[in-house]
Amino acid sequence: MHYSKLFDLIEALEYGTKLHIGVLLLGKYQSEVLRLPFASTIHQSPICDEMKSRARGLARCVLCRNAALRRALADKRPFGGLCINGVYEYTHPVVISGEVAAVIFIGNILPEDHRKLAHRLDGKSALLDTLERGCSPARCASLAEVVERYLLSLLQNEVLAPLEGDPLLARIREYVEANLEFGVSPKDLSLVFHYNEKYLGRLFKRLAGVSLSTYVNERRLARAKELLAGKESVISIATRVGFNNVTYFNRVFRAAFGVTPSAYRQALKHA
Repeated sequence: MHYSKLFDLIEALEYGTKLHIGVLLLGKYQSEVLRLPFASTIHQSPICDEMKSRARGLARCVLCRNAALRRALADKRPFGGLCINGVYEYTHPVVISGEVAAVIFIGNILPEDHRKLAHRLDGKSALLDTLERGCSPARCASLAEVVERYLLSLLQNEVLAPLEGDPLLARIREYVEANLEFGVSPKDLSLVFHYNEKYLGRLFKRLAGVSLSTYVNERRLARAKELLAGKESVISIATRVGFNNVTYFNRVFRAAFGVTPSAYRQALKHA
């Protein structure tokens, strides 16, 4: 898929660093001119993935991110601070005619005092090396201003063609694909996309033709089938597609495809 010039700038600014720069475009500003891969719209890093893999980790991260987003929308001013796990992140709202058009997130930064983060990593302190060191709030502000200026120039000089298809449906699908191993639930999705859970469920079913739960399970099982073509163990595959219980994974897989994961793998070998 072709992404926008904005993505080219983000990649250039991240090059040679361990920073992660995300731009969340809001409302009418989601367009083909500003198309970004989903990973460039959220907080993402090896430490984020580690925290999300734990019980309640995904929900904690989502609630933390949403709190930062709500503050950006309310105050309309940049701010920085530690996320719920102790990683430093900088948040910069882009305001057009009094309206927040986008929020720029600059993260994956190791704070000077990282004792809380080291404690949360619980023996996996090597992950600290995946964070950018010595990135001051002033540097974050400078980077955010570069992204903001370029974003505003694109908005002023380009015709904003809407994203192909329904943008909400596309973003939900992208989020599900990126987070299958974390056991995404309708509640998680309602928090991420700032919709009432029941309303989002009805809206998704109207747009996609299936319920959110059905869609998520279909994608988890489809990913499992892809992984079964490799050499990874069934237990590992179950975990990677969001099933913490391999017995339950076997039962769900068999109900969907008529064979167990192991039998499906054997059939692939003899195909």
